[in-house]
Amino acid sequence: MASRLVTFLGKGRYEQTTYRLEGQTKDTCYVAHAIATFLGAHEILVFATTEAWEKHGEPLTKALEDSDLPRPRHVEIGSGETPKDLWKQFKELLDALEGEHSVAFDITHGFRAQPFFASAVIQFFQSIHTDCSSLNVYYGAFEARNAQENTTPIWDLTAFVELLRWSRALLLFLRTGHADDIAQPTERLGRELQKQWAMGGQQGERPSLAALGQALQEFGSDFVTLRTGSLIARKPSSSQRLLDALERASSEVTTYLPPLASVLQQVINRVKPLAGSPRLSDSPGQKALQALGETYLSLGRYAEAAAILREGWITRYACSQADCPGTENFSDAHRKATEESWFTQNENEAKTLADLRNDIEHAGFRRYPRSPQTIKTQLERLIRQWRRLDEAPPHLCPVTTHDQRTSMGVVYYSIGVERPITPDVPLPPLPEIPRGSLVVIEGRAPIWRYGMAFHQLHGSPAGAIGVYDPRLGAVVVASHCQDWENGQIVDVAPPQDTADL
Repeated sequence: MASRLVTFLGKGRYEQTTYRLEGQTKDTCYVAHAIATFLGAHEILVFATTEAWEKHGEPLTKALEDSDLPRPRHVEIGSGETPKDLWKQFKELLDALEGEHSVAFDITHGFRAQPFFASAVIQFFQSIHTDCSSLNVYYGAFEARNAQENTTPIWDLTAFVELLRWSRALLLFLRTGHADDIAQPTERLGRELQKQWAMGGQQGERPSLAALGQALQEFGSDFVTLRTGSLIARKPSSSQRLLDALERASSEVTTYLPPLASVLQQVINRVKPLAGSPRLSDSPGQKALQALGETYLSLGRYAEAAAILREGWITRYACSQADCPGTENFSDAHRKATEESWFTQNENEAKTLADLRNDIEHAGFRRYPRSPQTIKTQLERLIRQWRRLDEAPPHLCPVTTHDQRTSMGVVYYSIGVERPITPDVPLPPLPEIPRGSLVVIEGRAPIWRYGMAFHQLHGSPAGAIGVYDPRLGAVVVASHCQDWENGQIVDVAPPQDTADL
């Protein structure tokens, strides 16, 4: 592949020295001349002001041509005194990266912010071109010159560019779960680690990030496609393989690229709760599924969060033939029986979750779709309820039927009226309220009458108060009992003789 050198030229005085890079040497006063020689550049672009080019353009061109290197092309830039001039320089540097070639950036010289611009351009270019060609960055460290031998090292700063590219890919993975764009940066960073290992005297084992790149890809594929069995339960699961690869890579990165260790730790923290749980129905497996649901929720992936919430909750009641997705031992019949058991013990939550999932999966195509905040709030509440089940054994909701229209711990308080009224019309007497019950106020009535009913219920044995909404069911609006939460929707309806009022 053809190589392009992009370099800067200032107005300063450049002294003759012997530049060194990876065992190669070149005696010259221009670091661009040395780098072009070492890399065998096919094209050379020199960014310089008119004054800098008038002073150094001719001698640089002669030095390059004397070494059988191509004649440099001068890219004229301004002094950067105005925003327009700065953005023009930015675009010209960006244009220098385009095309099918490898690029070497020499940031040794330049006027004012030009080398910084090079760094900003590199980051921007790599952000919008994830499959961009090879790019290396060099700096002629004249301040580190050996005065006795008059030799000057050229520092290869590419590892820092790859570190930033890899950290961006990892952060994108943390924010979205997508790992499609991470393999190539991982491979490039691995090469840079191996180069540093070789230059450092080959101490310790030869570093390699190949296994990490593959593990990230496998985990990402399972994560975005909801392959729960492969993600958590398989031996070893893609979560466990990724965790193992991350822990191996962590020591290598800490040794050679210490700043990236904190980013790796974030990924480890994300993956660790999902790993090491081959049985999805036992306590560790349930915790892994709950962590997975919370991960999808934190990423704003509500459809996946709802799916894991339902299937993970059902799996709590599963036998060994119903908690092993993706295996030959999995039985559809046993899974169906498990679903029925789950529904029996969690009927209200099951109905709420079913309606929530339908709302999401049918893209809100209904008369009264939920708001995004409502979807998020309901998912958060349901996941909390699922988690609390591990603190106590499964139990059926109490069911009682009596004259006060009490069902499943719910008491209806009907305040509906058949004609317009004034505030002096008294409320009906309170029904009998078992301690801890949910009292649902319902009926067609003015809003102030509902306010009076709330006041009437203050100090009653009720554990919570709700309002009946024909579109949703009973909505809990006040609670001082852990069995009911503000905002919780209970899928119940008042008896027909009160609902018609």
